[in-house]
Amino acid sequence: MDEEGSQDLYEKNYWGLWQVTVKDTEAFIGYILVKPLNIPNELLDVNNIEIGWRFKQESWGHGYATEAAEAVSEKVTEQKNIKILSATADATNDASIRIMEKLGMSFVKNYNDKTQGTDVASVLYSKVL
Repeated sequence: MDEEGSQDLYEKNYWGLWQVTVKDTEAFIGYILVKPLNIPNELLDVNNIEIGWRFKQESWGHGYATEAAEAVSEKVTEQKNIKILSATADATNDASIRIMEKLGMSFVKNYNDKTQGTDVASVLYSKVL
């Protein structure tokens, strides 16, 4: 697939990084990631979409991540080909796990994430649509 075709695929499916700002101030506070799920040792699955989030620490505890994740997941799951919505997190990241649960996801499995060069105890949560 050429670069232009790849860009169209990403835009059509909402894949990529989505900037999150506070409405009143337009201050950048983080982003939402949307991509096909591809946990280490698993094949890319375009019917199972991963949503993730990363926010500046000063914005934690205000519900911004939950609000943004809910809004983006609603748009993503409007697509008929999406069968599963998933999210992963460090197993000790209780705040992210709470967001996954608020999105209606359930625990699937523990696994070791090796994407940063070291093993990180991680969890996978998913919701069948």
